[in-house]
Amino acid sequence: MNRKIRTVIDARPVAAFFILAYAISWVAWLGPLLDLREPLTTLGFVIGGYGPFIAAAIITWLGSDSVRAWARQIVDWRVAPRWYLAALAVPLLVVALTSVGLTLVGTTVDPGLLPGRISLVLVSFVSIALIGGGNEEPGWRGLALPKLQERYAPVPATLVLGVVWALWHLPLLATGTTEFHGLASFVELAPTTAVRILNIVGVAFVLTWIYNATGSVLLAILAHTGFNTANSTLVPLPLEVISAGDSTTILVVTTFVLWVVVVVLLVGTRGRLGYDGTSTGITRTEESRPETQ
Repeated sequence: MNRKIRTVIDARPVAAFFILAYAISWVAWLGPLLDLREPLTTLGFVIGGYGPFIAAAIITWLGSDSVRAWARQIVDWRVAPRWYLAALAVPLLVVALTSVGLTLVGTTVDPGLLPGRISLVLVSFVSIALIGGGNEEPGWRGLALPKLQERYAPVPATLVLGVVWALWHLPLLATGTTEFHGLASFVELAPTTAVRILNIVGVAFVLTWIYNATGSVLLAILAHTGFNTANSTLVPLPLEVISAGDSTTILVVTTFVLWVVVVVLLVGTRGRLGYDGTSTGITRTEESRPETQ
């Protein structure tokens, strides 16, 4: 039986991972629909966020790939310092350009709000890395991306992963547990959800670039966390505005800015997004390895 399972997983590792990640997360997120009481709903939300992580660990363990090699990527910190800068600076660049864009469309921003949010940013960054998005990366970039890039070029591989990753969020989009969500009806939900999907797919392109250039899931975790933290705390508007009244405007402007950045990355990397691998997986370029004396 174990041999049969391994054969099936080895034949379709990405499909098996996607199915298992969805199953774990969507079942865990049934709390609001089942009217479960606290702390069960919150516990389900946290477990669901780890669905891709858990699914990747199970699929790697049941298949022929090395669990140790998969896990090593998650803690691989030995990359050139400039990639740490890139992982943290790109989300800040997107938020800065979003602030400019909001001003251009008539929204009054107040940069004076930001100094008072330093402690909030630090707390948010740690919590998001652990339970608010960064914890997904051992699955999406740690397993799915390198497997997809064994068969497809970086752009189509990222499009497939980005769409699957975006649709994985649908229960959260519908029940209002994250920013920009919680609309009352499907008719109201659909346009915002479509923009949100575009936003997530755009982030996927940036994370592909970061991962391909470094081979480190840890750097993808930092970049993913950076995007979520910046979007939720560093837009220079009152926090209640970010999560309520003008949230749709913020989302639309952020998504437009993000795709401008993606186009620049695609042009600058000639569509390779840092990829320099073969059919057997990702290999680091000499340029992206940490400098040695």
